[in-house]
Amino acid sequence: MPLPDRKIEASIRAYAKRWMKSLDKPRASTTLGYFFVGLFILIWSTSLTNILGFDLKKGYGSLVFIGVGISLTSAALLIIRVMAMIGIDRPTRSAIMLSAVIGPYVNMATYHAWESPVISHIVGFIASILAFLISLLLDKLLARSSEQVK
Repeated sequence: MPLPDRKIEASIRAYAKRWMKSLDKPRASTTLGYFFVGLFILIWSTSLTNILGFDLKKGYGSLVFIGVGISLTSAALLIIRVMAMIGIDRPTRSAIMLSAVIGPYVNMATYHAWESPVISHIVGFIASILAFLISLLLDKLLARSSEQVK
């Protein structure tokens, strides 16, 4: 039994009203820190699985990889949730996560190249600060431009 045209029109209008109200809500913006943290979680899961002595191509290795990946993802989400509960805004949380990932890698790379712990710590710290500032400025700029489009 087909619906009368009035009921279809009323449901379309109700949907259109809900959709128009949803345009006023803030939208999630893409952030650099979250992307790179997700990428590094995959890399760390692979490395930790290999360090533990499991082969990724075999059954137990795949299970260990999945378990390590889920636990690292849960830890990252918990840290992000705690920062959100404290009141840190999303671009700042993303910048903190990106700087926490970039700094140690730059530190290790410079230590491997120059074998100087003092210089590698200084360079890693500076890279961490620069990654924080660049990510924060870029994310705030992208969030501002998306608000102006509305």
